[in-house]
Amino acid sequence: MPSLAQAGRGLALAAIAGLGVYRPSADAPAARRVTGSDLTGVSYRVQADQGVNTASLAAGAARAALQAGGVNPADIEMIIVGTTTPDVLWPTTACLVQNELKLPMVASFDLYAAETSLLAALNVGIRYIASGARSVLLIGADSDNQLVDLPGQSGSVHSRAAAAAVLTRAGGDGGVLSTMAGGAARPEGNGTANDRTLLQGLIDGTAECLQSASLSLSDIDLVIGEQSAPEIMQAWSKLAGIAPSRLLLDPARYGNLLAAAPLTVLHDAIKEGRLQNGMTALVLACGSGPTWAAACLRWGGGGLAEC
Repeated sequence: MPSLAQAGRGLALAAIAGLGVYRPSADAPAARRVTGSDLTGVSYRVQADQGVNTASLAAGAARAALQAGGVNPADIEMIIVGTTTPDVLWPTTACLVQNELKLPMVASFDLYAAETSLLAALNVGIRYIASGARSVLLIGADSDNQLVDLPGQSGSVHSRAAAAAVLTRAGGDGGVLSTMAGGAARPEGNGTANDRTLLQGLIDGTAECLQSASLSLSDIDLVIGEQSAPEIMQAWSKLAGIAPSRLLLDPARYGNLLAAAPLTVLHDAIKEGRLQNGMTALVLACGSGPTWAAACLRWGGGGLAEC
């Protein structure tokens, strides 16, 4: 089993046994939006008949990932959900998934880091695998079912999707090679200043991630960018000298998926043949905070499933 130090020699920290995606049909019932006068407590938010919510999306993606990877649910030793739209703060979305899928009573928690929630959660899960865990269930999920619509809010749909990965111990050089997550501990300032901060964060984070994986940008076959920030990604790719053919950026298709986007784009890139066995990918995320995160992986042929 590779340690974090061994990643410096190009070995994977963890394998991706399975990827699962859940994209409900357009006619699937949405969870009813509530206002301050409608609140009825936690029980309302976790009832299945209330429509598609974050927990049901996350459970669907998790079920698909477990099936795709052929992983015994009893081997799951941690469940992490990266999200920006939990249905409730307690119990966590991860605990609701744990209960619905009858998974082991292991550490289960949500990680809130805006658009970087999923990659920040991956940064945590990788270290748990490297310390000896058999497998970690990683989920990115977001829905339009907010906690409360404040006066003046329109209740517009942000996302209705989830994606999950089962991380297992690495058996070779295929899998996640390195991860990083960071942010700036200062006010965002105006839009231009915030964009500059995010851009510099991506530049530094990419360098850190590639160095940890013993790779350079020329070794990367595909860059999966932050789908909700195309302008920043275009600026980054220009500075980095990345050809458009190596940058997967499709905001019209993925821009509103938020925490579900990185694994969803990865799933589709593999399914469509853009990322094949042995090829390397750099996954980037950035967003409010400001925060940024990156992951470098070499695809090793894990299973794919969609429900």
